[in-house]
Amino acid sequence: MMMNDQIIFWWNEKSNLFIPTGGKIHTTSNGVVLGYGAREISGWLSNDIQYGLHSVNAWIKNLTDLASGKSTDGNFGLGNAHWVMVTQGRVFIGCEYVEEQQVLLTIEQTLYVLEQYRSFLEGSYTEEYPPEAIDVEYLSEGKDAVTQYESLEGAYCLPY
Repeated sequence: MMMNDQIIFWWNEKSNLFIPTGGKIHTTSNGVVLGYGAREISGWLSNDIQYGLHSVNAWIKNLTDLASGKSTDGNFGLGNAHWVMVTQGRVFIGCEYVEEQQVLLTIEQTLYVLEQYRSFLEGSYTEEYPPEAIDVEYLSEGKDAVTQYESLEGAYCLPY
């Protein structure tokens, strides 16, 4: 089952720029909290990739090489607060500080987000002319993302 959400952009008056922020946090009828996946993706973009096209392009190249088989799975390690690991075509992104903020995507889903983020970075936006939200689709979030990733053969050890 795929999960869908959006990355929206918040206007930061101090820096006069938009910051990607997570989607909707809501609780389902059975008490499950949803929305941490988009929050983690946006946290990874704003905190680790930040605002450099070079960084976005490097990630796109690395993930394209993985998808094409040019390189193998990888533990891309820890950035400012986020782990990124790729195993069997699945990308796990997890926050070091917020246990619920983990997400599992396919390489293709991750590439889509990165390409949309690159378009955002190349754009010219003002408070009066905001960017469109980025639709995100992912496999799972939170503890389900951890469980699904750890079940993959060859998965890297997660520090949770």
